[in-house]
Parts: sequence; structure tokens; C-alpha cells
Amino acid sequence: MNRHGMKLSRISKLLLDSDEVSVGEALAKREQFAVTLRCGPDIGQSRTLQVAVLTAASIAIRCFPGAVRVVLDEAVGANTVLTPLIQCSFAAALAELVGPENLQLANGSEVTGKVLLFGDVPSQPGALRVTFDGWIAQVGPAATSGRLAERPYCALAGVLAGAIALSEVFLWFAELNIAATRRTTGLSLWRPDLPHIYPGAQGPQVEVLPRELWVLGLGHLGNAYLWSLAALPYVEPQAVEFYLNDFDKVEAENFETGLIFTPDDEGHLKTRVCNRWLEARGFRTRLLERPFDSNFRRRRFVPQVEPPLAFCGFDSNPARRMLPGADFTRVMESGLGGTKHNFETVSFHTLPNPRAAEELWPDRSPEEEETQRKELERIAQKNPAYEELGDDICGRAQLAGKSIAVPFVGVTAATLVVAEAIRLLHDGPAYSDIKLSLSDLKSVSAIARGRYTVQDAAGISFCEASVEPEDNPISLAAAAVQ
Repeated sequence: MNRHGMKLSRISKLLLDSDEVSVGEALAKREQFAVTLRCGPDIGQSRTLQVAVLTAASIAIRCFPGAVRVVLDEAVGANTVLTPLIQCSFAAALAELVGPENLQLANGSEVTGKVLLFGDVPSQPGALRVTFDGWIAQVGPAATSGRLAERPYCALAGVLAGAIALSEVFLWFAELNIAATRRTTGLSLWRPDLPHIYPGAQGPQVEVLPRELWVLGLGHLGNAYLWSLAALPYVEPQAVEFYLNDFDKVEAENFETGLIFTPDDEGHLKTRVCNRWLEARGFRTRLLERPFDSNFRRRRFVPQVEPPLAFCGFDSNPARRMLPGADFTRVMESGLGGTKHNFETVSFHTLPNPRAAEELWPDRSPEEEETQRKELERIAQKNPAYEELGDDICGRAQLAGKSIAVPFVGVTAATLVVAEAIRLLHDGPAYSDIKLSLSDLKSVSAIARGRYTVQDAAGISFCEASVEPEDNPISLAAAAVQ
């Protein structure tokens, strides 16, 4: 089927489908697009800013391999990272991500390509300011978009800020949105239904975090869930236990979309890879290496009581429809678009939900299946980008049917999922359904179901969160003029 033995990248597939370039041309275009992350000296004292930089760097190296540089203030170089995401100095972690040759530990370094600014660094033409405040993440042109107050209430805001920053850069790179990198955009994880600039969107200080939960499916979304959980300020990670459910092995295409996976993981079970990654960061795990099917039931009786909270990262509707029968008390689930028209979209649901599982996750009708089959065959025949991938029209159509997947979309979805669980533990706003497109975060659709109560969180275990001090918070007035 594959004439040249080429791997079809889920990221490059966007360029194949939208621009009809070859696999080699798509990769070359990505490798030649320079991105620079420029970090101020205050990052050494800010967990949320460190999380934002690490997330942005991890996404950037997958979107633009070999073309990512980090300029780090010398004062930050030896600082120990403040998040369980990594277990070494901040500089060493960044060097491992982007390559030692792409890490510059000097002020005044020349920067190239699209520039992202984190912390106390001066504005420069064309750069994007990446900032946060409480539960809010914001990205915009540095010339017109200043730093927010950057109150460290919720570390997830840093994860989301890094994801939105790379979303803006990628949408501009792929020429998919004329406004990308020229606008100020953002989202609140406390109130996603509100414009992020509203005061009520900031949210409270996070005081407790989920202590036990399931992660169902360890691919693109499952990796993003674990990354987001590891970014949280757990006081004692060793007291936290994650139940990991998957049965697949890591494949080459997983490296680009999963923030945890590396090329060395190919051929290994996803559960084992994620287990090693989590244990290296002090977390405990339990592994369940079988498909999630209609026979799956959570154990809920002594002496084997399993967590009632689950994060779901399945990529098929039949598997999702089995969730209500698995005896979880609460499920947070997300799904992603997969075509050139909707790859940057996220859908989010919680269970219990006012709608039945069959309505939430329907199958396509036979007529829709036939229409889809014909469209994939048409693409495989008419798009010259697929010609080099094989002589067999059925094989090319199968490749044309693979989903486009870019890591900043999965990370955005993960912050919605993890934020819902944290709001649950803080009697915060409850949402049953959220839909958003990273192309237009001003048009988020969110169905609110009031506020969570103590009864809603009954049986869900939690533990203490480390509270980051606000030693030098940026005043709103100062932020407005930066």
C-alpha cells in the first residue's frame, strides 16, 4: 500500500489535505518554520509561567521539529523547576526538549521567526505575549496585549496559555486564520461561558486537587490529561494514584500528538510508558491493560473500592456509549475534530448528562457512511499528495480517512476536563457540554448546570494543593500599559 514506506504524520496531513503538498514538502515546511520562546528572569519564581513555557515547548517541537529555540535569562538557568512535570533544573529540561544547541542562556540574544514572550521580557515587533491571571489564559500581540495580573491561582492556566500560543502560531503558519497572531484571544477555565476579560472569569485560589481517578485511553487525549495533572501543584505526589486503562502499543504516529511519548517508546504498551513517566514524577499508578467494553465495571465495594471519577480520552463513539454502564459517579470526556475543516475544535461532556449516551455519541447512518466512503475515495484519487503513498486506491482512501491531530488541540481539551474536576471540588460552576474552536474562542458554547455542591463531590477523594505565594503580583494598572 505504501509505495515509499513513508509515515503519514497526523500534523502534516493537514497540509496534504489543505494545500495538496507531498509528505516530504509538508515536513520540510514545518522544519523550516522558526519559533523562539523568550523567557524573563521572573520565570524562576513562577510555577504557572514555567508550566506555560514547558507546555509551549513540548507542543512546538512536535509541530515544528528542529526549528524551536528558547532564550532563557541566565538568572533562571540553574533554577529547579517548580512543577512535577520534570525532575531537573528548568534549563536542563528545556535543553532536553529543544536540544542543547537550541537553548541560549544569555540576555540580548538574537531571536528569529515567530517569537513568544513569557514573563518579564520587553516587547518586540511581531512577538506574542503569553500571559495568565487566575484561571484565565491569554495570548496576543505584545505591542497591544500586555501582561495580565498573573495571579497564580490555577496552574492549568499556564498549560492552556502554552496551548493557545501554539494554536495561534500554527493557524498563522498554515494560513488557516487571517486573524491568528494579530488578535488578543483567551479563555477562562473557571467560566468558559464568559469572555475571559470579565472579572468573574478569574476564579478562586485552588486549594485541593483530585487524589484518585481513572484515565481511560492513553493516546493523544490521555497523554494531555496526564501532562495537565502532572502540572498541578500537588503537595505530596506520592499520595496520588492514577488508574490507567489502555491495551494498545505506542506507534510512530503517537510521538507527534502525545506529549509523554518519545520515539524510544515505539512498540511498548502505552500503559507501561505512562506508568514510567508518572512514577518518575512521584505519582502512583494502577494498570488495566484490556479494552474498555460493555463488561467493564468499576469495583465499588470494600475491600476493593476503585475511584468513582474518570477522565475519558476515547476516539470512538461505541466506546463512549459504554461509559454510563461502568458505574463511575462522574465522568469528564472530550473529543476532537479530525478534518481540515474542524481539527481545531473541541467537544466536552460530563456524565451524568441530561442527554442519553446514544444522543451524545451517535453512529453515522448507512447513508452517511456511504457518503464518507465516496468522499475519501475522491480525495485519494484527486489529491496528488496521496499518489506517492501507494498504488492501491483502497489503501490511499484509508490514509485519507485518518484524522488530523495537532497536540495543542488535545492539550486545550485536557485543561477543560481537569478544570471541571477541580471546580467540582471547589463548589464551582458545573458544565454538562462545552464546544469551542481555537479559531474563534469568542464563540464558546457552554451549557451550565448551576454550581456543584458538596453532595456532588461525595466519594471523590482529594488532597492538598500547594499555594504559590504572590510575592510580586503585577498590578492591573501596570499590566494594562506593558
